Amino acid sequence: MTDKLLAAIDLGGTKIYTVIADSELNILSRVQLPSPAREDTDTLLSCLADSVHTALNRAGAVRRNLAGCGICVAGFFDSRNRLLLDSPNLPQIKNLPLEKELEKLLGVPVIAENDANAAALGEARYGAGAGSRNMAFVTVSTGIGAGLVLDGRLYRGNRGFSGEIGHMAVKPDGPLCGCGRRGCLETVASGTAIARSAQELLTSGRKTALAEIKGKISATDVFAAAAAGDPPAREILDEAIYCLGIGLVNLVNLLDPEVLVVGGGVANAGEALFAPLRSILGKKAVTHIAKNVTLKKAALGQEAGVVGMLCLLRESCFRQ
Repeated sequence: MTDKLLAAIDLGGTKIYTVIADSELNILSRVQLPSPAREDTDTLLSCLADSVHTALNRAGAVRRNLAGCGICVAGFFDSRNRLLLDSPNLPQIKNLPLEKELEKLLGVPVIAENDANAAALGEARYGAGAGSRNMAFVTVSTGIGAGLVLDGRLYRGNRGFSGEIGHMAVKPDGPLCGCGRRGCLETVASGTAIARSAQELLTSGRKTALAEIKGKISATDVFAAAAAGDPPAREILDEAIYCLGIGLVNLVNLLDPEVLVVGGGVANAGEALFAPLRSILGKKAVTHIAKNVTLKKAALGQEAGVVGMLCLLRESCFRQ
């Protein structure tokens, strides 16, 4: 067994997804465990270390085979001071030196990164953006975030907080966002926003096929109802997709990327999402930019974050 193995973790609010890979980034094992989202920080760190040990065991390896570990997480990771300032999915985290604490438990170098940044790098190197040097990745799910790969390198900004497209103000008097401001893009165009609009529709008393759904309505339900010809569902999506499209127009006008990759749960709607987005980009973006940017659906799914972290680890651990 080679001693050149890498571990990568995608830490979310509900799950810990961990992989072990060799120096060529071939994934040898995968482990998914529930995330102790409400437990104390020590418990969380212990679960992260356990996930790596379990993945190593499944790969037929032990800790001495491990060269390094990478972890990506939704939240504000201060790349200058190496602190995870906070995470929307992990309320117990405040100013956590995640790398140092996990290094104590694993005994190997650890690097941390924002999850959208990691996913962007994964898609740029091995996914929908492979072969491009300038790519913007946007994830549309519970919230909306972005990661940027510019001139072949991950762009983090001054302290690692670049890509917060979800908090681009598109409706200054719009819904209140979790960040405390009103009218952020994710309050009108995320999967959560689409589902919220559907619930508001039900309370309005307007006739809609969505009223037949038992339980909590999801964005997937709204897309299905719209495809079946339900006018109110169609109106909800038209508004959400238009706002998302304007956000993407602003992004491509600013950055002039070769490829614009959209992922996250809402992207699973396929052409029901991508066809109108292409139309909006074609009509609203600067002409010379619009005709040279390719809109693509993300290719790596839940692997994007760990693949991105493996890329960063290979650069740091195996640098000659």
